[in-house]
Amino acid sequence: MVARTSKTTRSKSASKSHRVSNAAASGDRRRLLVAMRNLIAEKLDEGSISSRDLASLTKRLADMSAEIEAIDKASNEHDPAMQALDTEDIRLDEHED
Repeated sequence: MVARTSKTTRSKSASKSHRVSNAAASGDRRRLLVAMRNLIAEKLDEGSISSRDLASLTKRLADMSAEIEAIDKASNEHDPAMQALDTEDIRLDEHED
């Protein structure tokens, strides 16, 4: 039973690193940032981060989230549909007879 648990843990760990390596190989910066952000968040949730590394990884997590947001915002500026959603509504007065 113990061997099965460690194999499962190794399998999960390998698949997480595999996602990061696939994202890195893709050349897509946003995809890589999202994969790294998710990996750090999972490790923080698991409690497997040492106290020594906690502050720096938490800071890096916030930095990556901000960078992802900036990438999304920049891509939305070139998307006509997103520009339309960001356009302020204009009040239309009722037609007077």
